[in-house]
Amino acid sequence: MIQDSTRNDFLPGRDLMGLRSHRVFESRDIDHTRDEISRILQPHVLNPHGRWVEQHCYAEHLPIGNLGIGTIRFGNMHVHVPSIADYHLAIICLDGHAQMAINQTDYRIGGKSGLLIAPGEEMKGTFSADCEQLFIRISSAAVRSHTGIRDLVFKKEIDLSNTGLRPWLNQLSLIASDVVTAELVRGHQIIAKEYERLLISLLLDGQPYLEQRSGASAIAPASVRRAETFIHDNASESITLEDIAMAAQVPVRTLLDSFKRFRNVSPIRYLKDVRLDIAREKLRSGEGVTASSVAFEAGFNHLGRFAGDYLRRFGEKPSDTLRGNGSAQ
Repeated sequence: MIQDSTRNDFLPGRDLMGLRSHRVFESRDIDHTRDEISRILQPHVLNPHGRWVEQHCYAEHLPIGNLGIGTIRFGNMHVHVPSIADYHLAIICLDGHAQMAINQTDYRIGGKSGLLIAPGEEMKGTFSADCEQLFIRISSAAVRSHTGIRDLVFKKEIDLSNTGLRPWLNQLSLIASDVVTAELVRGHQIIAKEYERLLISLLLDGQPYLEQRSGASAIAPASVRRAETFIHDNASESITLEDIAMAAQVPVRTLLDSFKRFRNVSPIRYLKDVRLDIAREKLRSGEGVTASSVAFEAGFNHLGRFAGDYLRRFGEKPSDTLRGNGSAQ
């Protein structure tokens, strides 16, 4: 049986009053505890490790945009999650310790050692009777949006004595221990978004990670999809690469790299293709339109370039498309 351990001295700001004010549930029933934690994180298997001794179980949870921090205490339990959903999960033992297996590789967490689990990984864990977990759940979409990397995987072991992680831990402690800050983050969407970005940036700066290369059919990161939505919604307007990057919430360089990798075109070329598609649909409708009016309405300012781009993309001139619908220019 896992023996009890001591409080973790590697974390600053241990009173956690900010989180204590966001308690989700308290229970002494295993099924109720399992159901409530499933609502916060995801469905899982939760069973007593050895003979069940009634425990005071609880969880606290503070959402921060696409990120959430909280605590869980349920005593000497065994947990099994067949596949972590679409988020990164950091687990740090505030009290006690745990024996973990991630994809059948064993880890012991407690004291200065935490764990960071990637989406899709199998997690098994046995927690000591005195264990209270601090968990940090970070949406995969938020990490992809921030980095432009679809399959980013952090180093599993979190070394709490690593000075590079101190800024991240300090920010977590500030939110977790201060009631006013926790309420501010919860009540203001813009501030929550800024804290989300800050916490992800500090984690990326302090925790090693790598990119798992994907095939050509990989799903594009959220930043690319945001850029595409912005382009489709504003194609007829005069928009720049900087406008697209701002809408995508990533730097221009990241946007260019992501489009090259996932779309094999630049954002500006994608914009041009969208405009050409819009123009072609208008020309095909043939409802009292001219090639020049369609070009300007679709966002083109140079008629000669529009005609040349149209011919290269569709193999016919704009006027040919119009004539095919029985309309004159």
